[in-house]
Amino acid sequence: MADAAQWELTKQRIAATDKMFRDFIDGLEPELWFRMPAEGVTHIAWQVGHITIVNYSLGMMRIRGKRAEDAALMPESYAANFGRGSVPSQDQTIYPSPERLVEIYKKLSDQLFEELETYTLEQLDEPSLPEHPLFKTKFDTLVFLPYHTMMHLGQMGLLRRLSGKPPLR
Repeated sequence: MADAAQWELTKQRIAATDKMFRDFIDGLEPELWFRMPAEGVTHIAWQVGHITIVNYSLGMMRIRGKRAEDAALMPESYAANFGRGSVPSQDQTIYPSPERLVEIYKKLSDQLFEELETYTLEQLDEPSLPEHPLFKTKFDTLVFLPYHTMMHLGQMGLLRRLSGKPPLR
């Protein structure tokens, strides 16, 4: 069972990771958004869209279920373009602009932080919605969230460095 101290630490980790992510995308040069290494594995635009949809699915939907008002937060195209199993494309026309990606990320993350404050310890001990092999409880899901973001932030940092930019920190 999650206790109040563990829950506060988890919220702090989610907030710290969000700040690092926002700092990274706010200062990113436009030419870096869709740059892909020669191997064509990923680009920053895909990473930002992916983190956005994962913040929604892990941080909100798996905790309180899907709501009608979620459509105003999460564009329908995000599941196909950025969800699990999606493949980053060099075709920039299938993605929102970098400005729109940032806008959607920030709007959804702001909503996530509002909702985090409403989750109770009792609610967090319930099974994740829907069942997931990695997350037995809703709390487990939220504990994983900042680790997932940091993994992708590392990939974004590498893409930035491959462009000859100095490290941010």
